[in-house]
Amino acid sequence: EWFSQFWDSRIVDTGSGFISPAGPALPTTGLPNVLAVQAMFPVTSRDEMLGRMGDVDVNGIENEIALKADSDLDGIWGALMVRLLSIPGYQELFSAAFPDKDLENPEDWGFENAADAIAAFEADAYTFLDSPWDKYVAGDDNALSTAEKRGALLFFGSANCSSCHSGSLLTDQQHYNIGVPQLGPGKGDEAPLDHGRGRETADVADLFRFRTPPLRNCEITGPYMHNGAFSDLEEAVRHHASPLMSLFTYDPEEQLDQIEIRDTYSPANQLTMAIGIEFDSLPGHLSKQQIRDIVKFLKTLTAPHIQKRMNATIPDSVPSGLPLDN
Repeated sequence: EWFSQFWDSRIVDTGSGFISPAGPALPTTGLPNVLAVQAMFPVTSRDEMLGRMGDVDVNGIENEIALKADSDLDGIWGALMVRLLSIPGYQELFSAAFPDKDLENPEDWGFENAADAIAAFEADAYTFLDSPWDKYVAGDDNALSTAEKRGALLFFGSANCSSCHSGSLLTDQQHYNIGVPQLGPGKGDEAPLDHGRGRETADVADLFRFRTPPLRNCEITGPYMHNGAFSDLEEAVRHHASPLMSLFTYDPEEQLDQIEIRDTYSPANQLTMAIGIEFDSLPGHLSKQQIRDIVKFLKTLTAPHIQKRMNATIPDSVPSGLPLDN
């Protein structure tokens, strides 16, 4: 059901093709969905996986892919596939995943094949459909407590949460300004601000709008908001109920564990953000009890034994032979 990726939706499935940061450089075949398109990009970012010239691995081998220019996406993707297909373990895995392709024919392969495999893994490994809420929807009336049911009635009723957090993903994948305090390094020419969707559309109306996040397993996915402004789920819900109060009284020392992130907070642009807050999309005043009930409902979206199941996806070894960081 995903048709966009990232908080600013810089990857979008239009129905007739993909919009992405790669523009025309994005392969036109081999990418079945936005998950696969997204997987093309972490390897091109020096801050994520590309690395920098002079980097070496634990064996002292230089990172030859980091010699590529940042703009040379085709070169980065091509060099990665040369590296992957030189490793016997990956040869076996790619042959099993794409039996119609010839390992002896380099033209048969592109990094889009790796991205497709990554997306298939993500969809399989991280889709959990057995939360208490799933069981309740399936007919088990005892799957939720009375307080959790009160929270659900608020969420889907008077609190208006489901106007944005809708569908099985609990997101409409649209963008809203809810007055989230600005912190972090920012992006592009507007740094240290982050203009969110406005950076992609260049539309003033989209400034400080960010995509509605999905809520499945949100109990364990903090910190919350696009920049991690709130460490606590209840504080995140409270912000939705009183965004102006939350914005103008925000204290990074109370919300953020990382000192270096606290130091990036600046209240200088609060008024600019406040003017654009979309109150019609927010619940309005909620009592302390109502906020607690909504949080209790949100926790019913957590799949059982989630941490154990997530840990089970970590392999004991990888085909390259490089050690895992434990």
